[in-house]
Amino acid sequence: MIPDLAFLLVDRLGTAAFAMSGAMVACKKKADLFGIVFLSVITAMGGGMIRDVLLGHCPPALFTNWPDLTISTVTALLVFFFFRYHWDIYEKEEEKVNFINSLVDAAGLGMFAVSGCQVAIADGYGMSWFLVLCMGMTTACGGGLLRDIILVEIPFILTKYIYAIAAIAGSVVYCSIHYGAGHENLAMICGILTTLLLRVLARKYKWNLPTL
Repeated sequence: MIPDLAFLLVDRLGTAAFAMSGAMVACKKKADLFGIVFLSVITAMGGGMIRDVLLGHCPPALFTNWPDLTISTVTALLVFFFFRYHWDIYEKEEEKVNFINSLVDAAGLGMFAVSGCQVAIADGYGMSWFLVLCMGMTTACGGGLLRDIILVEIPFILTKYIYAIAAIAGSVVYCSIHYGAGHENLAMICGILTTLLLRVLARKYKWNLPTL
């Protein structure tokens, strides 16, 4: 049984983190207000939408989860007004802002990897590790994938800093503790921290998988 309060907290924090990340990318691409809100919502909830379709949840939470839609929209508006009226601060502190963005994105990645696994387990697929891990990765990476496709860019998860691998690693750690120790809160914390740590280290030390 998923602890409802803990799951809700992880879901809300992950939504806010990804919404902020998506809005910042949209601002740097010089999107208009609608574009910023749209990409913020897609980044925050797109992965959950793909997961829901695959698990047979109709309609997906993207169209019914008003709290998450509100969080995404408000976050996008806050980011928009910050960039609109404080662009000089961004230009002056671009490296710091980008670091904050990557840190927030990494936190959201870990939270959504865990929540994706939790949803699959709650749906009765707990004995299928492969499906559970795929749902964790999909929930974590799907929104960013859709965002990059809309922006006509090679998806970030396919090119840089072991993005999807970090989500899978966090999902594996979560499932291992969830099934092994049976301690849900510990599993959540360790899963999120694993993904967060891998993403931060990968960005710092430029870790990438081999390419041609």
